[in-house]
Amino acid sequence: MEIKLIIMDVDGVLTDGRIILDDNGIEYKFFDVKDGHIFHIIKGFGIKLAFLSGRYSKVTQIRAEQLEVDDCFQNQHNKLDAFKELKNKYKLSNDEIAYIGDDVIDIPPMILAGFSACPSDAHEEVKKVSDYISKYEGGRGAVRDIIEYIMKQQGLWDKMMEKYLLLDRYDIV
Repeated sequence: MEIKLIIMDVDGVLTDGRIILDDNGIEYKFFDVKDGHIFHIIKGFGIKLAFLSGRYSKVTQIRAEQLEVDDCFQNQHNKLDAFKELKNKYKLSNDEIAYIGDDVIDIPPMILAGFSACPSDAHEEVKKVSDYISKYEGGRGAVRDIIEYIMKQQGLWDKMMEKYLLLDRYDIV
């Protein structure tokens, strides 16, 4: 596996799927900071990240900017078109793309992707087409778990740990 782009749905993947609206119509979502931290790590290895959401949300745009996500496609009712656009933009093969989804709208790009994954609370049909099912629910560390899995499969996890631990710096070795 040599993943160069990770595309993910937002609601139900990066969030628990709940949307809170206050009396003024202001939208709130909950994101897990552990999911966000892994974005900075994986980008350090040159892997691109993209959000691909079926609905528009200003909150999603803000989160994409905070995490320095390379692409944020919203209001995408045909996710396959956005998948193909990203594939062409980065000149990748399907095998170089991972897709993380949770609902039936995500199935077409999941089938095309070289690696597909989902949170533990994803729709049963999504689980059937997933190469990896996280033990965590959407918005509760599933993205972190899935990206760590990809990193381990590509031999990047040990490189990252060496960088963070800097064992020789502390005379631990």
